[in-house]
Amino acid sequence: MGSSGTKIVVDLFFIHATLGTAVLSWWFLTKKKAVLKDFGWGMLGYTLGLAAWTAVVLIRPTDLKPLILVGVVPFLLGSLAYAKAASDKFPVKASTLIWLVAVLIAATFIARTFFYPSDPYFSSKGLLFFGLKPVPIALYIATLSVSFLPAIRAAASAIKDKAMKSVMGIGLMVLYINAIILVSANDNTLLLINGVVLSLALLMLWVKALSSPATT
Repeated sequence: MGSSGTKIVVDLFFIHATLGTAVLSWWFLTKKKAVLKDFGWGMLGYTLGLAAWTAVVLIRPTDLKPLILVGVVPFLLGSLAYAKAASDKFPVKASTLIWLVAVLIAATFIARTFFYPSDPYFSSKGLLFFGLKPVPIALYIATLSVSFLPAIRAAASAIKDKAMKSVMGIGLMVLYINAIILVSANDNTLLLINGVVLSLALLMLWVKALSSPATT
């Protein structure tokens, strides 16, 4: 595949990821249960982050860092909403979890911005890499693991429809794994495989969401 073909594929991946997560955030935000609404706000944070990164791949500015940073802020802040959703399962510890996530968010942002600055770039094949150092990667994984991961379980358990519960539980778990790979990968092949898997999982999720009954 030529450079122009790769650019089209990368553009379409990010556009689909942004629109797909937007549909999911809308679906969760329209639900009555607080845990689902909180999850929707977290997904909206991811959507806004992906929107900024989509602008990076579409525009391809000389300096990638400003727009990457613009996306990092809502992407990380979405973890607070996930922590709130996750705390629905153990309300007594809610404040502890939210404070822990807040500290991890701050540590991740400070580490990747000041102490271990990221160096985003496009590879020779036209793929976007975030250029994170090991310490920020570890902090990203910790942040997602204590917020997004338990939030998935809480949100899935709040869904009444059995088919939707299964699809959301599995699909969102795939998104969790792929979100980590997306921000930490440094290999073209891994990123390409991750993109295919993420696109298929996201496609399954938003199609199922749009076709689900209003009472789900």
